[in-house]
Amino acid sequence: MITVLRYLTERLLTLALMKAAAVTSWERLPILAAPLARLLWLALPKRCAITVDNLRRALPLSQDEAKVMARRVFRHFVLTELEFLKMGTAPAEAIAKVRVRGLDAAKAAWKRYGKLVFVTGHMGNFELMGARLAQEFPLWVVARPQSPASWQFIKLIRERVGMGVLSKFGSVREALRILRRGGVVGILADQHAGGREGALVVPFFGRPASVFKTPAFLAARTGAPIVFGYDVRLPDGKHEVVLLEPKEVREEGVEDATIWICQQLERAILRAPDQWWWLHDRWKTARHGYRGQGDDER
Repeated sequence: MITVLRYLTERLLTLALMKAAAVTSWERLPILAAPLARLLWLALPKRCAITVDNLRRALPLSQDEAKVMARRVFRHFVLTELEFLKMGTAPAEAIAKVRVRGLDAAKAAWKRYGKLVFVTGHMGNFELMGARLAQEFPLWVVARPQSPASWQFIKLIRERVGMGVLSKFGSVREALRILRRGGVVGILADQHAGGREGALVVPFFGRPASVFKTPAFLAARTGAPIVFGYDVRLPDGKHEVVLLEPKEVREEGVEDATIWICQQLERAILRAPDQWWWLHDRWKTARHGYRGQGDDER
């Protein structure tokens, strides 16, 4: 009974947010996000504590400064979700909000190699980034299926803007197949990887973090260059995607490439630290030790 009620509640909430985003102009989405972020802050005290702790350990912030930034992180989180839902009803408008730096080099690499591995993190609005890149490349994104109440909508929105969607579970084989057929695979590479095979513990903002070697492994196995990129929301509400120069990876260089990805993500986060999802329990390795499971979030 509780499961059914939770499903119905989550589905109704998703539909209500979709409706609210649809009838709200892009420019007014931040106004809508503010009260929703305050409610989320009150509803998720554990995530609030994790966010503040992560910020204090990674950045030179006092407790009060970390709380102020944590609230901005929650507001960014909500605004990202609203922008994503808005994209479902106005895809052309959403995609037009994104400009891309480094696109020519990525397209030249794709033309030369016939395949690419895009790597990013939960930075800026990674959904808008994927939508924009899907206009240029045959892009498949790896994603963890959400709860049944919302996954259908999430997957549909991604597909509506041109992204193919691969389930995170068992995705390596499918990703290899897509790359070998001349496709492009996009991966979010900033979640806790646990103690499983295929994970690597590296310093991330000075603390040990377990990261997936999957992007580098796919690149090495197929000969597809890695293109690291990230999105930043600008003060005018538009978005800038930055793509770094494509990087080749050899079999013996998988670990070095994984460390390189983490270093690029650090640099991207420092550009706009309130636009990364600090509410992830990213440093479970340091906080709890291995649990053998990856993060349970998107």
